[in-house]
Amino acid sequence: NTVYLLENGVLLRTGKAFNSNFNAGGNGGLIQMLDWDSNLIWEYKVSDSTQCQHHDIEPLPNGNILILVWVTHTKEEAEQAGRTISPNELWSEKVIEVEPDLVNGGGEIVWEWDTWDHYVQDFSQELDNYGDVTNPRKMNINYSTRGFSNRDWLHFNSVDYNPSLDQIMLSNHNFGEIFIIDHSTTTEEARTGEGGNSGYGGDILYRWGNPMSYGQGTVDDIKLYTQHDPHWIPDSLADGGKIMVFNNKIGQTEGLDYSAIYIIDPEVDQENNYLIKDGKFGPSLPYWIYVNKDDFFSKNLSGSQRLPNGNTLMCEDWIGRFTEITPSKQRVWQ
Repeated sequence: NTVYLLENGVLLRTGKAFNSNFNAGGNGGLIQMLDWDSNLIWEYKVSDSTQCQHHDIEPLPNGNILILVWVTHTKEEAEQAGRTISPNELWSEKVIEVEPDLVNGGGEIVWEWDTWDHYVQDFSQELDNYGDVTNPRKMNINYSTRGFSNRDWLHFNSVDYNPSLDQIMLSNHNFGEIFIIDHSTTTEEARTGEGGNSGYGGDILYRWGNPMSYGQGTVDDIKLYTQHDPHWIPDSLADGGKIMVFNNKIGQTEGLDYSAIYIIDPEVDQENNYLIKDGKFGPSLPYWIYVNKDDFFSKNLSGSQRLPNGNTLMCEDWIGRFTEITPSKQRVWQ
């Protein structure tokens, strides 16, 4: 589901372990490195009856790898966590950081973050996670856009890393949201709401796209629709530090089929902390939008990236088309 060509010419990719316990879209289970001649030089497996790698991974500057992982919880565990209606199995989302052992194979988990530690519910004081569901730093375990019978109720689909901030960006596909969390924490701090450079531990530092998920705003405030590939534009490129995302089904608000590329410029204070105004994170509108209602649409998958020449390369994955546009949104290559 994802592949990276590393600077040393090694291909880093995910592969399928064919785990029947996790038969949702994006399932994988294997992470592999191949040399220039396609020889397998390293492999790591995250695939058993309780967890499975899926969708994306992210190579880090220190040589480690961030990995997206589904984790199963029983109906009883979900109910104890405050879930009012739960399928027999509910999946949380976990990010692990693995240090590869290129000599002996495999690797060591050196850091971990799990959504299960950051839920909130206002259903019962007798159950876990009781609190304020309008807290933007927590996830409401009883919010859903895909029905309460869906065990893959979050469906994260990408992970990105910002080395200058030491922060991780996640795409919550089903909620229509981007999350940013603190990577500077220890694993122990990441289970709490304290610690790390931010002081918020593993709680959400920033989120954008659907404030309704934490009880703020209305449907008119929703900005992202089944988005893919949110990432920081590299600092060395135009608009460096801002967030670019492929907004797949933005056209559904008008009953039409079209997508958009958004660039988002998060609002921060003098200490570079993300600002919360009137209970939610800004901005209210994207910094930049590319849209072509007549000829730009991918209902699923897809991505985009800023190029060194200042242009933007966009991939409509569903139809298999790459398009390069200028800052003035003119198509110059396809």
